[in-house]
Amino acid sequence: AAYIRLEYDQDKFPSGIPNISFLVRGKKLYDPRSATTAWSANPALIAADYLSSTRYGLGASFFNEIDQTILIAAANICDENVNLSGGGTENRYEAHGVVDTSNTPEQVLNQILSAMNGTAVYVGGKWKIISGAYRTPTLTFDENDLTGGIRVQSLLSRRDTFNCVKGVFSSRVDNYIATDFPPIISNTFIAQDSGEKVFKSIELTMTTSAAMAQRLAKIELLRSRQQIAVSMPMKLSALQMTVGDVVYINNTRMGWTNKTFEVISLN
Repeated sequence: AAYIRLEYDQDKFPSGIPNISFLVRGKKLYDPRSATTAWSANPALIAADYLSSTRYGLGASFFNEIDQTILIAAANICDENVNLSGGGTENRYEAHGVVDTSNTPEQVLNQILSAMNGTAVYVGGKWKIISGAYRTPTLTFDENDLTGGIRVQSLLSRRDTFNCVKGVFSSRVDNYIATDFPPIISNTFIAQDSGEKVFKSIELTMTTSAAMAQRLAKIELLRSRQQIAVSMPMKLSALQMTVGDVVYINNTRMGWTNKTFEVISLN
C-alpha cells in the first residue's frame, strides 16, 4: 500500500490533483535452484509462485505438485544471456507487469506464460512448467510401438496460416505503455503463400523489451509453420510419455529418421 499527502497549491496544481504512478518490484519468489526467496523477474518462477499461492493462485503444493526438475530447467532457460544486435546482452525471458486476480486462473497463468512462450500442463498429479525453447528428446518410438496406422495432417487451413507477426508490448523506454514492437516478417514464408502478407497480432503485456518481444514473435511464427500433426495408436510403451514431452519418431514408410514431435495429448 502507499499513502500520499499533498498540500494544495493553486500554482503547482492548476489542473487538479496530478496522476501518480509507481514503479515497483513485486512479491519475492522462492527459487529452488538456490533455495532462497528474493525478487525475480523469471517467468517460470512467477508461474510456479502463482500456481502454489493459497491467497490468489491455485494453492498447489510447491514441492509435491510442481515438477521441480522441469521448473529448474525452465528457469535456467529464462536466465540465459542473449546477445543483442545493438550490443550488450539481456536475459532470454523476463516477466514484468500486473495481473488482475478477478480474471480466471487460466487467463492469469496464460498472461504470465506468454512472457516466455511457455506452457503449463497438469500430468500425473504435478504441474509441468515448460519454457519456449528447444528441448532434446529423451524418448524414441518406431513401428514396433504402433498398434495401427498413422494419421497425418500435413497442412493447416489457409485461414489459420500467417507469415508475419506484429503486436504490442509494455515498453520500458516509453514508461511501460503499450507500444508496437518491430514486426517479424518472413520473405520466405510470404513467397510460400503466393506473395501475400498475412499478419498475426499478439499482445505481450508482461514483456518490456522490444528485442524480447521480437524473439517471442519469431517463435510464434516458426511454430505456426511446422504444419505436421500426427495421431498414432500405440502400445503400452507410450505410457512413458507425458503431455509436453518432446520425442523422436522413426518410421521408414514415412521416411522419418529421428523426426521430432511434441506430445500434445494422450487419449
